[in-house]
Amino acid sequence: MQTLKFFHLLKFFNRNQAVDCAEFRLNIVCENSVITALRKRLFWEMHDLGLRASQVTIGPDSQDNQCKLSVILSCPLIRRQDLDDMALRLSQLPEIRRVHWGRRLTSAPAQHRSLFPANRAKAA
Repeated sequence: MQTLKFFHLLKFFNRNQAVDCAEFRLNIVCENSVITALRKRLFWEMHDLGLRASQVTIGPDSQDNQCKLSVILSCPLIRRQDLDDMALRLSQLPEIRRVHWGRRLTSAPAQHRSLFPANRAKAA
């Protein structure tokens, strides 16, 4: 009986400590020559804020001699302002051409996607 009460107490505290998180995407376009320094700076800024990237990709941009650094990170919603401030600081650097950041969209659940072909088949 005491073990069950203790379990419910732990469950109560864990439920209250749950933090709402969301995935955000940060895209930065800059010259090819500064991408390494930018990547290091971004790593240290995220480290100082306690944010961690789940995916980092570097690829060419549509313009010549420019590349795009794309970072996907999970951020608690209460820390969203820190992420916004970091993106604004980065956008003010002279070597950066463009910064775009925002909440990453999630895909629709599989059950909703399976309904659409069935509806089309019934309509035909």
